[in-house]
Amino acid sequence: MTIQEKIIQKLDSDLYPDLNADMILKLTNESERGAVLIGTSKIEEYLEKFVLQILPQTSKSYTKRLTNYPGPLSSFSSKIELLYGFRYIGNKFYASLNKLRKIRNLAAHSYDDFNLAENATIISEMNEFEDDISYLVGELSLNNLLKFKKLKLERIYQEKGFKINHDYIEKTLSDFKTSDDGLKQHLIWQLSYGIVLMCLYVLVLMEENNYLEDRELTHPIK
Repeated sequence: MTIQEKIIQKLDSDLYPDLNADMILKLTNESERGAVLIGTSKIEEYLEKFVLQILPQTSKSYTKRLTNYPGPLSSFSSKIELLYGFRYIGNKFYASLNKLRKIRNLAAHSYDDFNLAENATIISEMNEFEDDISYLVGELSLNNLLKFKKLKLERIYQEKGFKINHDYIEKTLSDFKTSDDGLKQHLIWQLSYGIVLMCLYVLVLMEENNYLEDRELTHPIK
């Protein structure tokens, strides 16, 4: 099974309720700034799970000393650097995480209105952490955005008691895809799907390194 297939399998699974369509809808209903900040906190949460799998002890006093502020592993960047420095994540994912960190910093520290459109290139680069993942994110995000939009239009017809005009809905969706509003919404959906798939990718990496859970043994880095 490829990495992409493993990620999609987890996306479709009920085992990760915080990393499914509900999470994506939650992010896409946030402001652009809010989606970035909440999404980044989610990927940081999963990086910390990976870090905890690596640590030689699981006692709360030990892990809190490292991961709680001002501990050496309390920041987003320190978790990234630890996992990369010991080769648990590769160059592509390392670069993607730092692209997300750059967007997060812009969202957190900008006094002006934060605009995802100004960071569209960074978002695209963020989603290149595995082969074909960027394409997958683009397809999933657009297809599900249009599906969500279609359901909303159909609901309007139903609430008014009208017969659904499918031709009109399809024309509306076609126009929406290339409109300024459609492109803006697609961008936040790409960000949201990218972040969720990054979290699922961390879970895949954790499974590939599950020998780390045996803390009585010392293993060489692959």
